[in-house]
Amino acid sequence: MVLVAALGTAACHRAPGPDARKASAAADSTLGAPAADTAAASATRFAQAFYDWYRARGDEFEGAVRDSPAAFEPSLLQAIKADLEAQARSPDEVVGLDWDPILNTQDPCDPYRVQGTTRRGDTVLVSVQGTCADREPQVGPDVIAEIGRDGGRWVFLDFRHGGDAGSLRQDLLRLQEGRAGAAHGR
Repeated sequence: MVLVAALGTAACHRAPGPDARKASAAADSTLGAPAADTAAASATRFAQAFYDWYRARGDEFEGAVRDSPAAFEPSLLQAIKADLEAQARSPDEVVGLDWDPILNTQDPCDPYRVQGTTRRGDTVLVSVQGTCADREPQVGPDVIAEIGRDGGRWVFLDFRHGGDAGSLRQDLLRLQEGRAGAAHGR
């Protein structure tokens, strides 16, 4: 119970509202200028193909990590696996991610489509947005996939939250620190 309370803030994730998305998109100068070069187009195809594959598999995060580990940068994959393993060891408590970081939601809104591509150095930032038939269109992306090269192939480096400054890597670190602190507090 102490662990749940310690991790409750880090594990609970709610998608921001339209005003927060609009303000965040306007304030995020790290997205860079729109990219239309060959590499950015290739990264965009990689992202859309992955999201289409992910949708066809039922938007199942654990399965994607298990069945397509090469899609993730090695250190990100290692951090995700550590989080999944920690959650598996504590099935009655939330000690890890409790939302889908690839979609940045607990309630998928298929289909997910690439809305734009920008660059930040060698990293390609791909804005992805879901389309819900039963909701008003939202402002801004659900998630911004950071994509880079690893050994000549595209990989996901991180997944930024579409409506705030957070990211999957930050969430995984916060959760890991929370689990370590709770273990030492026992």
